[in-house]
Amino acid sequence: MTTKIKILIAVGLIGLAVVGRLVPHLWNMTPVAAVGLLAGSRMGLGWGIAVPLLAMAITDPILGFAGLSVMAIIYGCFALTGLTGYFLRNSKKVYAILGGSFVSTMIFFFATNAATWRWGTMYPHDFSGLAASYIAGIPFLQNQLIGDLFFTSALFLAWEGANVLVLKLNKKKGSLFARLQ
Repeated sequence: MTTKIKILIAVGLIGLAVVGRLVPHLWNMTPVAAVGLLAGSRMGLGWGIAVPLLAMAITDPILGFAGLSVMAIIYGCFALTGLTGYFLRNSKKVYAILGGSFVSTMIFFFATNAATWRWGTMYPHDFSGLAASYIAGIPFLQNQLIGDLFFTSALFLAWEGANVLVLKLNKKKGSLFARLQ
């Protein structure tokens, strides 16, 4: 895959994640993690990290920030999602891809709730406060799991479908797509 094609795909994925964050949606049900997982697994580690972080950087000034320490954890979690995708590179096994999505979601849940507890003012800074932060986060976790698994499934299916289409188009002599390559 050429760099030009990777850039076009990255712009499309960033656009999807930006729109997914800006349109009305259930809390934490966005395609940000899924685009990072896909980019990391199919385009490489740098893309897997850059794509979700750029989507976040574009939308955070519009949506607001959670405080620098918490935002660093959030961005770090999305970078880890890209890394998880990179570990899944070239895998077409559904259980591996959805498992990677699940693991990324759980890392995000535990890390961001711990960060909110640690640096926030909503919970007492003791074990009961940490437990309360995790309990309060369960509805967000539910939405994120549903969203991440849905968007991951949709994006990976679209990717595989596009690959089949590209192979067919490349076989046609003089096709527009073949000339782009």
